[in-house]
Amino acid sequence: MIAHANYSVPVPAVNDYIPINYNYARVDSHPEPIVYQEIIHQSDAGKLVEESVYWDQYYENKDFRYEWNNGILEVKEMPTFLCMCCADFFKRMIEQYLSVNSIAQLVWLDMAFSITMDGKSMIRKPDLAIILNTNPFQPDDFDRSYKGTYDICIEFLSDSKKDYVLKDTIYRKQEYCAASVKEYYIIDDKNINTAFYRLNSQGDYEPIPQKNGIITSTVLPGFRFRVQDIYNRPDFKELMKLDVYKEYILVDYRKQCEETEKERKAKEKERKAKEKERKAKEKEREEKERVIQENKRLLQIIQKMGITE
Repeated sequence: MIAHANYSVPVPAVNDYIPINYNYARVDSHPEPIVYQEIIHQSDAGKLVEESVYWDQYYENKDFRYEWNNGILEVKEMPTFLCMCCADFFKRMIEQYLSVNSIAQLVWLDMAFSITMDGKSMIRKPDLAIILNTNPFQPDDFDRSYKGTYDICIEFLSDSKKDYVLKDTIYRKQEYCAASVKEYYIIDDKNINTAFYRLNSQGDYEPIPQKNGIITSTVLPGFRFRVQDIYNRPDFKELMKLDVYKEYILVDYRKQCEETEKERKAKEKERKAKEKERKAKEKEREEKERVIQENKRLLQIIQKMGITE
């Protein structure tokens, strides 16, 4: 036993150690490699399924973005990186607008809605969509699809295949028009098929007129944007300086900047006023000093001339 000042720890004698029998299993120096079997999920695009089967088995599929076209499965195209960047930028612009004008909800994440056209049924998943607060169908918190008709639908087009171009520029346009979607935007990553439509009084789509490259929504009052900005994606701090965006882009930040600039100008004005006052006092002091010196000079002249009072 090893004794310490405050405590003692029993240490077994050498003969007390019990030998341990290590039975190591033989390790093969060349083990067989693990073979991973690649699981490739094939698309069921073109498959004929009932609508109930679509909702139950395909609507929330993790591998493919399925839509349903009158019994036939369709797959939405994968976006390009530029397409995703344009979509993110445009989404943030709408969010800026809605943060100032709480008149609608922005919907994304492939929330589908149903369309009926010429006796046929479709289920579509717009990339972005708008639901006005005045829309009679307001979504519940736990809805997984939209039961009404969107007020604006926005699709971001990747023209990797001709079918994708036709789907967004022709077929979806017809479907959204039939469903009375008030405005439909097609934003092409190459800016070739980019187009903006609105319903006219006859219930048909007509191009939204552009003035100096600016689109003005009739569904979202005051929502205006330059088409080219979707592709250039300038910093919002630069956009907020432009008249087209000043009503909704970084409004609070712009007001803060304006207030800061106003305070800076006020301080600058105060500084200039104080500087002017200081110069005036300095000029007054110098004038008094000049008068004193002039009086002294005249007095010396008088004294030299022997003139006394």
